[in-house]
Amino acid sequence: MNVKALTIHLGARRIGVLFQYPLSHDHVVNRFVADEAFLNDPGQDTLSLSMRASDLQSQAALWKAQAGPRLNGSFSRDPRRGWLLPAFFQNLLPEGPLRARIAEMRDCDMEDHFELLAATGKDLPGDVHAHPAELSRDELSRYITQNQDALEMSVVAEPMEDAISVSGVQAKLAVLKEGGRFVARTKLTDTSQVRHVIAKLPVSNYPHLPELEDLSLRLARAAGVDSVEAELVPLSLLAAEHHYDLGDVDGQTKFLAVYRYDRDVATPTGRVHCEDFAQILGVQPEDKYTQDYLTVAAVMAASPSLGEPAVHELLRRILVNDMMGNPDMHLKNIGVRYTGGRDPELPPAYDLVAYGAYSLTPRGRALHLVPPTPGEKPDPGARLTPAVVRDFCARLGLPEKPAWTALRRCADKAFKAWPALIAESGISDKMKKRLLDRLSAYQARKPVAA
Repeated sequence: MNVKALTIHLGARRIGVLFQYPLSHDHVVNRFVADEAFLNDPGQDTLSLSMRASDLQSQAALWKAQAGPRLNGSFSRDPRRGWLLPAFFQNLLPEGPLRARIAEMRDCDMEDHFELLAATGKDLPGDVHAHPAELSRDELSRYITQNQDALEMSVVAEPMEDAISVSGVQAKLAVLKEGGRFVARTKLTDTSQVRHVIAKLPVSNYPHLPELEDLSLRLARAAGVDSVEAELVPLSLLAAEHHYDLGDVDGQTKFLAVYRYDRDVATPTGRVHCEDFAQILGVQPEDKYTQDYLTVAAVMAASPSLGEPAVHELLRRILVNDMMGNPDMHLKNIGVRYTGGRDPELPPAYDLVAYGAYSLTPRGRALHLVPPTPGEKPDPGARLTPAVVRDFCARLGLPEKPAWTALRRCADKAFKAWPALIAESGISDKMKKRLLDRLSAYQARKPVAA
């Protein structure tokens, strides 16, 4: 039996091993096993809220339940994708064109999930690191088969220096801002004085997409939503190779430089751990449009470091996405970070794009607001009326009035500030008109009037 293994580190600390081995000709096991020193540590940092218990004894029991669903992969709903990694680790993998590019560089299949994790193990989201494991035969037998089968280690290549994993299907690069230029990470040896950036590139079939996302982030901030720091930059300042077809562009064409909230040179590893709600809820990436915002809010409400303020921020983000016509705030586009190592906090909103600029056709929301009834169609984006907010808060056991006040203030700020911001933006006149028409129609419906 051939076994692949990666040691998993959280920050500078090794916390366990991720294994892959065939249990039979049609069953592959992908399993995470925590190290004894980590699972018995009362001060252990949080890997994931999906793997955190209420007390030390329960926490150790969780880690020791090696056959549990949180620690094991599953077979994809799409047979072409085969056996997936445990949901937390599967959600670390790159998506879209970036995934295809890394698979090409690694010379592996796009659905070889274990190999993709190994390839990107040095630059995964948050502060997780994956490195090839060198385990003795005794260790293999103890961890995997309790001395029942003969095992052989398969060689896993080291992570690639220029491989990054970030989610999303848009063409993007990981670069460093050095002075006024944006350079490839492998070009610098001293990164102590630079900032980590995701460069979101132009897309030929979505005109002015970088300008639109920049506008969307500014619209969100104007409405009172905390959003990531970003700036529009000419391609002439991007000194990093890429292999994307950007269409008809020149040096003055803009890309969007998004500053990463999970990278911080002030921390020992230069990184801040984070996770998205697909990881928190134990959902595979292919199911990121399942669940509902109420379930997300319930996790926030139950976490003392998040609580009611985070729920209000979630509601503001839902409202802003409705108003700008963004139907893509799915589970992977909502997350938490751990600046102190253990307790989650809400990071700035990211991946906000006012797709209403491309079409006035309503597309609803990415998730239902509350759990749907059996057979119910995707959420059409029911207005956040007093009755809807009352029901939402009642299900969470939270007072309605503060939530309603937060939404009304958010809407009032948007109605006042958005027209000028849209008019001054770098998107086309046709796109501006669509957004302004959408805003006017939304305001006319008085969705957040008492």
